[in-house]
Amino acid sequence: MQMHKVEARQAYTILIPAYNPDDALVTLVEKLRACGFSTIIVVNDGSDESTVGIFEEVASFVDRVLTHEQNQGKGAAIKTGLQYVLDTYPKKMGVITVDADGQHLPEDVVNVYEEGVNKPHHLIMGCRDFSGEEIPFRSRFGNQATRLVMLIGSGLKLKDTQTGLRAIPMRYARQLLDIPGSRYEFEMNMLTFTKRLQVPIQQTTIQTVYENENDSSHFRPILDSILIYRMFLMYSLSSVASFLVDVGVYAVFIYLLSPYFDTAHVIVATVLARVISSLFNYFVNRKVVFHSKARRSLSKYFGLVVLQMAISALLVYLLFLLFRQGEVVLKIIVDSFLFFISYYVQKRWIFKK
Repeated sequence: MQMHKVEARQAYTILIPAYNPDDALVTLVEKLRACGFSTIIVVNDGSDESTVGIFEEVASFVDRVLTHEQNQGKGAAIKTGLQYVLDTYPKKMGVITVDADGQHLPEDVVNVYEEGVNKPHHLIMGCRDFSGEEIPFRSRFGNQATRLVMLIGSGLKLKDTQTGLRAIPMRYARQLLDIPGSRYEFEMNMLTFTKRLQVPIQQTTIQTVYENENDSSHFRPILDSILIYRMFLMYSLSSVASFLVDVGVYAVFIYLLSPYFDTAHVIVATVLARVISSLFNYFVNRKVVFHSKARRSLSKYFGLVVLQMAISALLVYLLFLLFRQGEVVLKIIVDSFLFFISYYVQKRWIFKK
């Protein structure tokens, strides 16, 4: 009887961050080794003592189990693994990150590996299909939300922003060590930096696997979503605060100027309030939201403000000519659209790092 010879897959190192894993991790590393992956690294991200047996069993199938004494987050675990691979296997083509919960099938890891070998300078992403009814609601909603934020914030049109199955070229792996984030937001930051670091993205379709409504996931819907959407949330809060400043300053000037003017105080108060609230919004966005030191950003910002007001007035006017009703609703729709456009322009041009 002739035995089938397994193809050796040595070009990439497999990196598996794990926090409180179950037997699915053991099954995963067994199958990955059977698929010919010669180098597998597992990072124990401060798991409970109840998982000691799991990691002891895993150790017999992998090259190294790295350990965090305390839980630091998935991003920190990936960085620990990347640093080890860079120090130990510097001649490898790159690293393939795989989730420990069994969501990534070995055959899909092989497909991502083959894509990486064919396109060694690309970030290869194993993308799931979220259109099926069997997909848990929080996963479907989370993917759609992050896809929209990623498109608006970075101009990247991706099918699956949250996939943990990625083939990372070695050059990019080294650069990822300096990218901020220690939890799930790190995987989003990894994507937003691809344009800046000139790393092309290749998306390859993988199977979508969810067991027991994905209850093994350690994703914290509220806290981790805040971390992932931090910049956009801060931008939104900045806009709300600026609106309150605008209204407050307007009210103060109306009170101070009304005894001296008949009607002109309304125009003066409006202009002064808008100038002060715009300056407030500029400094908050520059220092707090985008952490930018970009030059000539003040003139660019006020150019955007003037342009945005002009476009808003024009679009509302044209839509009113078309519908002949609903002026307030039309303005809300137009300004909401311009709100997202303004975020993209500020992030990519005005406050670009």
